[in-house]
Amino acid sequence: MPHTLLSLNYDVLSSILALISTQDAAQLALASRAAYAVAYPRFISNVSLGGLYHKAGDSAVSQLKSFCNFVLAPAPCWHGAPSARLDGLRSLEIMRDAVRVRKGGMRVVDASAVALLSAVLQKAHDLQQLTLWGSDALFAAFPDFALGSSPSMHTLVLGGDIAPLPVLARAFPHVRNLEFVAGGGSCVPEWAFDAPDANSEALGPWRKNLERVDAGFPIIPLAVPVRRVDLRNPIVADEDSIWCAHTFLAQTRPVVLSAAVSVPSSAEHLGALLHATVPGLKYLELTGDRCEGLREGFDWMMRDVSQSLQHASNLCIHGIALTVTRATVSPFAPKYQEDAPVARVATPEKSVDLAALARTVAESAPSLRFIAIDLSPAKGASSAERAWFRVHEPRVGSSRRVEKISEEEGQAIANKMRAFNRYD
Repeated sequence: MPHTLLSLNYDVLSSILALISTQDAAQLALASRAAYAVAYPRFISNVSLGGLYHKAGDSAVSQLKSFCNFVLAPAPCWHGAPSARLDGLRSLEIMRDAVRVRKGGMRVVDASAVALLSAVLQKAHDLQQLTLWGSDALFAAFPDFALGSSPSMHTLVLGGDIAPLPVLARAFPHVRNLEFVAGGGSCVPEWAFDAPDANSEALGPWRKNLERVDAGFPIIPLAVPVRRVDLRNPIVADEDSIWCAHTFLAQTRPVVLSAAVSVPSSAEHLGALLHATVPGLKYLELTGDRCEGLREGFDWMMRDVSQSLQHASNLCIHGIALTVTRATVSPFAPKYQEDAPVARVATPEKSVDLAALARTVAESAPSLRFIAIDLSPAKGASSAERAWFRVHEPRVGSSRRVEKISEEEGQAIANKMRAFNRYD
């Protein structure tokens, strides 16, 4: 009997299918019923609906309705269980136009399309990630949208106009990872700076389930503990920005925090932010935003970061990773005659003592056990301007000692610290 692709062991075949594109999987599914049953989970695993603004008519909403009706219909017996069409769906993205139709020259939400999508979310028992653009309009058109959504859905990604948190928590109670689309794709909602809801149960099970929040801005109404918080937009040195970030961190009480601050930034401002996380913070990833050069980045870490660690009393941090981003000049900045460029030979800045920097940081926080420093992104820096250090307890009559370790070991320790309180 000749050997064919479909005669391979299922484990081997699954590994092969994972390497091919969804388009190739769709072509394979057209070969035969047996090929269809094998290839179907690959091309249905990640689905994006909408984004068809360049096409006339209601192409996007027709696409969504056709997809929903197809996966909700029972699969033929040769395909497997009646729910086989829906079982392979792992990730689903809904663009704004996927639920909108044109009426009177305007695009309005089609409530029937939203209801159909809601039925899919209730029955997709293997769906793990959902991305919604313009979720506010979905709930406005169909208030019971996504109620009873699958418990398997652990990641919710939000872009555009975002529905209020209590509404989202009611519809998606099992979410562990909450992410707001990076850049300008996520509009800062008006409610993001409101006081937390007086009803302590407004966010329901998120108080126990929410593990990670990844956002570009502080979300003050999110008054629930979160194991890991990522704040992508740099926290600038003004009172409003510091207050918002401080309030958000004090309410979420992260164990792992990744944040960026503008350079230069005062030690008092940094210390206030760190104090908001006391005593839970164990691992900090801190980025100095738009650093002018290697020396400025070094001085920021040596002076401002070290002093801020001293200001944050009762801080029991175990690891810290420090880095910088390079300052950029806008191509739209005005140019003047007197600013004519002068030909210069670019010379790298003098190397800095990373071990001395690590010792200073270690002395600032007695609980530290690990320090990662990366100044390589700074202007004038080389790729060698980064290092990883273990921190050892001092001997009698001596200061704390730092030991440089390999990049591989340093990355392994960092990954372990990012998982603090996930399983322990």
